[in-house]
Amino acid sequence: MWDNVKELMVGACDLHIHAGPDVVPRQHDLLEVAQEAAEAGMRVLGIKDHNTATADRVALAQKIIPESITLMGGIVLNNAVGGFNTEAVDKALKLGAKIVWMPSTDACLTIEKVHKTNQTPWLLPVVDLKKPEQGLTVLDEWPSGKNIRPEVKEILKLIAEKDAVLDTCHLSAYECSKLIDEAKDIGVKKIIVTHPNCSVNPMTISEQRELVEKGAYVSYAFLPCMPLFDRQHPKEIATMMEGIGMDHCLLFSDFGQIFNPSPVEGYKMFLASLLAVGLSENDLQKAAKLNPARLLDLD
Repeated sequence: MWDNVKELMVGACDLHIHAGPDVVPRQHDLLEVAQEAAEAGMRVLGIKDHNTATADRVALAQKIIPESITLMGGIVLNNAVGGFNTEAVDKALKLGAKIVWMPSTDACLTIEKVHKTNQTPWLLPVVDLKKPEQGLTVLDEWPSGKNIRPEVKEILKLIAEKDAVLDTCHLSAYECSKLIDEAKDIGVKKIIVTHPNCSVNPMTISEQRELVEKGAYVSYAFLPCMPLFDRQHPKEIATMMEGIGMDHCLLFSDFGQIFNPSPVEGYKMFLASLLAVGLSENDLQKAAKLNPARLLDLD
């Protein structure tokens, strides 16, 4: 099986990696992660930072690491960059950002899961706000507003103009549904729904399927399977993937934490675990390689 995993790593894409420098301790810096990924034959890495844009560091790193691997930077719309700050998004895109993540640690839903329902205690050290209503939502009212905020619509226009990726990040299924409808109307073509297998923004298979029908890809994280996180069995993820159809699935590690394996090793473990619980090599070829290549217009 391990030889099969090594073959699956060649051309694989992980669009959600944390690497140093960061205000949170990271196991490896960007160059170390990129070099390890290149040695494994991976094709694309997406570099995420909860607090700053990553397009500039990615541009510098790309000059150093092998050309066989592409690094993509982006921006997460947390309070550190001004939340739904159109100027920050505009400048990040002009710097070369390819992914715009909606709020993560400052999202209303995240604050609720961490401080109100205590479903995601492992995020406690990085979620400073205590009340969900203090957080960020794409809606005009939390949790069930009917309209997308005007500044979010302007950000969607910027994403559409640059043909960048819209990533829903830590939004609820309801927020995602409203946001994707608006994004499609505005002309956004590349949409990722992030880790609905995670306790911070869990979604049923029917909710995931609804978002797929609206034109999104669903990306599953390996992080919730780790001992210090949700301890999720990989079979649960495989069931979700089968439930929405392999043509709409992506995989990412969400690794970089000092107490987890490296992102590249974590991605290998993810592939091996999904093979072990019954997914086929063909299934994983789609989720790890073909689908992200299609999403990113690489082929």
